[in-house]
Amino acid sequence: MNRKVLFILIGCLIISCNKSKTTKSHELISNKSQDKEISKTINYENGFYLCKKCNSPLYESKNNYDSNSNDKSFDNSIENKVKFNQHYNESKTELKCMKCGTKIGNVWNDGPEPTGNRHCVSRNALIFKKLKN
Repeated sequence: MNRKVLFILIGCLIISCNKSKTTKSHELISNKSQDKEISKTINYENGFYLCKKCNSPLYESKNNYDSNSNDKSFDNSIENKVKFNQHYNESKTELKCMKCGTKIGNVWNDGPEPTGNRHCVSRNALIFKKLKN
């Protein structure tokens, strides 16, 4: 009798786990079409992203958006604060802090309008400084 109950409980557990995985897989598949929608702002607070090494302001929070990557994504930098270093033998453009020269990430041409740029910046390269109202 105890063995039957044990087998029934194990069977129910396995079925329950499989339903959960199926639901999650379905959600991922059905959300796949939304991957291209990258206009959602990540940081709703008003402020600046500073270079972690020298505290130079590099990006405004209004330019931060969700690109479904692990790094911070921006469509534009603060003027004359980020240096673009195009390597002639590579398809990517390196981003560096203009003040201290620290490499902060890369820029790609798959970002939102109007710039079409995606500044892919390492989270470890930035500090967020909230503006006081």
